[in-house]
Amino acid sequence: MADYRTIKAEPLTNAIRAIVKAGGSSDREAELVATNLVEANLKGHDSHGVGMIPRYVQSVTNGGLAVNAHVKIVLDTGPLLTLDGLTGYGQVIGHEAMELAAERAKRNGVCLVGLSNSHHIGRIGHWAEQCIDHGLVSIHFVNVISRPIVAPWGGSDARHGTNPFCVGIPRAGKDPIVLDFATSRIAQGKTRRRPQQGCRARAWHHHRQ
Repeated sequence: MADYRTIKAEPLTNAIRAIVKAGGSSDREAELVATNLVEANLKGHDSHGVGMIPRYVQSVTNGGLAVNAHVKIVLDTGPLLTLDGLTGYGQVIGHEAMELAAERAKRNGVCLVGLSNSHHIGRIGHWAEQCIDHGLVSIHFVNVISRPIVAPWGGSDARHGTNPFCVGIPRAGKDPIVLDFATSRIAQGKTRRRPQQGCRARAWHHHRQ
């Protein structure tokens, strides 16, 4: 019989924040990572939630994840930005990249952003929602750099990653539209979550209905 437990969001966020800070992150970085991960759980995307923390801890330990890194501008022509994430936390790099993109889009009418070398950037819909908060339409193409795990259409052998796609559209007086999916049959994180379904902890914010 499955063991279901309810964990309130606030103490869970505090725990994740403490773990990230213990790895050397600043208060701001720990806050961005913790709130992003717990929010993914709250929105039903456990594959991108607090279950990622063991992977993050391992990456910090082996040097694959740089703490307190900030996005670096490689090329800036106004409507075109090329950014380097310097292997920093994706929750920080993604946030900073979208803020830069939003500012350029408001100034120039459009902004095309290329971001490389970021660590795991989590639920892509989060970044579309950030753009929506700025009143902007956004389209996100993600090239997952990992071992090949997805076979091309009609193929039998893996050749590429799950490569998510996302669109965010704000609507005046109505709920926004957010389309966010992997281009594989299921997201990689959902296969990671499958063995954990027998004992599953879900976060619930005490203010949520």
